[in-house]
Formats: sequence, C-alpha cells, structure tokens
Amino acid sequence: MEKIKKSLSCAFIEYTKWILDSRMIIIAVLLVFIYSFVITPLLDNAMLMGNMPLNLFEPFIAVANSGLVLLILPLTFMVLIADFPKIDISTIFYIHRTGRVQWLIGQLLKLVMMVLSFLLVIFLGSVIPVLTNSYIGDNWSKVVLEFALIFPEKSGNFGVQLLPENLYNQMKISEAAVQSYLLLFAYLMIIGLILLFFSVIKRKTMGFVICGTVIALGTAFCSIKTELMWTMPMANSIIWLHYTKYLRKPIMPMWFSVLYLCFFIILLIVLSFIAVKKMNYDNISEVTA
Repeated sequence: MEKIKKSLSCAFIEYTKWILDSRMIIIAVLLVFIYSFVITPLLDNAMLMGNMPLNLFEPFIAVANSGLVLLILPLTFMVLIADFPKIDISTIFYIHRTGRVQWLIGQLLKLVMMVLSFLLVIFLGSVIPVLTNSYIGDNWSKVVLEFALIFPEKSGNFGVQLLPENLYNQMKISEAAVQSYLLLFAYLMIIGLILLFFSVIKRKTMGFVICGTVIALGTAFCSIKTELMWTMPMANSIIWLHYTKYLRKPIMPMWFSVLYLCFFIILLIVLSFIAVKKMNYDNISEVTA
C-alpha cells in the first residue's frame, strides 16, 4: 500500500506541475486550428442545408479521423510533454526516496492522466462550438448523410471529406465515437512511452527523433494509401481507413489495429521497467540529453 501511495503521489505532483505549465497556451492555438479546419466546414454544410443540426459527436469523430488533424495532434502533444519525464538533480533524490519502480509507475500514471486530459480538452473543444445546433443520438445527421446528394457539385468539399462513407456506412455513431477515442488514446500513449523509454536510457533526443519519424511516416503513408501505412500507429488509429465505402468486409480488420497498438504499448512499458532498473544517475547531463 505504501508503494502505491508513493506512485500516486509522484504522479499527481508532477501532473499538477504539467497542468500549470505555461506551454498550455499551445492548446488554445490548437483549438483555434480545429475550429477553423473541422468545425467551420461542418457548420457551413449545415447552414447550406437550412441550418440542420449536427450530431453532437460528429465534430469529435471528424477530428479523430482527419489526416491533417492527426498530424497536428500528436505533434502538439509531443511539445506539451517535451520534458516528460523530467529528470534533473532534484528528481534523482526523489527517485531515491520513492524507489525506481514506484517512480516509473508514477510516470506511467502521469502519462495516462496527460493523455486523458488532452483528449478531454479536444473533445470539449470539438462539441462546445456546435451545442446550439446539435442533438444527441445514435444516428448520423442528415448533414452528413445527405449533403453530397443534395449538393453534388459540393460533394468534394472539406466538410464532406471529414466524415466519409467509410464511417457512416459502416458503423453507428456511438461505435465511431468510442473507437475513435480509444484508438487516439493508444496512439498518444505510444508517443509518450517512446519519450519515456528513451529518457530512461539517456537518449531523449533520439526519442524525439523517433517520435517525429513515426508521425511523419504515418502521415506520408496514409496520404498515398500504401500498404506500409499499417506499419505505423497513425493508420491503425484512423477508423475509416479500415473500411471500404460500401462493402462490410474491412480493408484491414480492426482487431489487427487493436493488437498492434496494444503490443507496442506493452512492449514499451516492459522495456521501460527493464531500463529503469539499470538506470545510472552518475551523469545527470546524459539523462537529460
């Protein structure tokens, strides 16, 4: 019980410091970007259809399934957790008091809280702007289902592309919302765990390079729709890429993506536990490099 308390204390203390960090202003910029590139196109389409209401969850689903936004989201999250895990002289004494394993568990708990908080802000930033013109239900709105039929000349606009047939023809909106949230959670967890592992082995700069490479390659592969995209977390976290527009048979089974993401999360956690037991504090500059 004492070890659990130490881990929880470590997690909450550092999480509080993270919440109060001045870098949080970046989230405001991100929300403005989301409003401009996701919310506005959806509201414009709704206005063209006589101000018909959107489903409250459609904007968040659009955010979680947009290739452009999914390039920006992990990059923004990576900047927000740039000093995760923070290891300096004071941290070393803290690790000695709590124990290496308890400290690492605390960092994992902190990472979970950071990802959940980040996604909560994204969710609220997606749904609040449409509260006055939305409804709650398990059916896709007429704006999504019928806009391209009513305005075929505008069927290629960005608002239509945000929620393609691969989504609304294949699943209910509740399934799309839950799966989008969980898959995006797993994607961001992998980014954070890469930084955690490489910090523990004193190669933090390499961790940033690998995270950037994973995000960039994922975006590039998804853009050209190559089979290589399934080797990256990004494609495995985008629901509509798994399906064709009309046929129920998936292009890539969802269970594969779930196993893929869970495998890398578990692997990185195991590697971090192995590395923290061998962690050497002799040179702090090596740890923070």
